[in-house]
Amino acid sequence: MHQEIKLVLSQSSYAVRLAEPRDSDRIADLAGQLGYPCTGEEVRERLRQMQDANQYAVLVAELPTGQIAGWIGLYVFRAVELETVAEISGLIVDEDVRSCGIGKVLLDAADEWAQGVGCHVISVRSNVKRDRAHQFYTNNGYEHIKTQKELRKKL
Repeated sequence: MHQEIKLVLSQSSYAVRLAEPRDSDRIADLAGQLGYPCTGEEVRERLRQMQDANQYAVLVAELPTGQIAGWIGLYVFRAVELETVAEISGLIVDEDVRSCGIGKVLLDAADEWAQGVGCHVISVRSNVKRDRAHQFYTNNGYEHIKTQKELRKKL
């Protein structure tokens, strides 16, 4: 499935589309900028496991040159005690083109995907040290709901 949304901002054109295996190396490079080092092969395998378009989406923002400038990952979160929510698993815009509207374009595309899969709420978790990201989300209509700790156990 190759879905494309064409958005125009500030005389620049960004195509937002579903990620494809050929984007894996660039997605991995950008994940590294956010502090999540991984390889293109690891990303390819993760994308392969996320094929259910009603449960997962990874969208890329492509510049007119064909360069991937950023990406956003989404999944549907279901719990017994809460309504179904679209959760942003990651959002990264290349550090060389931040503050140019690409993050907003990706958030808008995420909203569209979430509504398309029947979610009426979208949420994101952001590391407490990412003040700039918190301001970005707040500026785009997100509210700070709670602060929590993430605990993890290796299996």
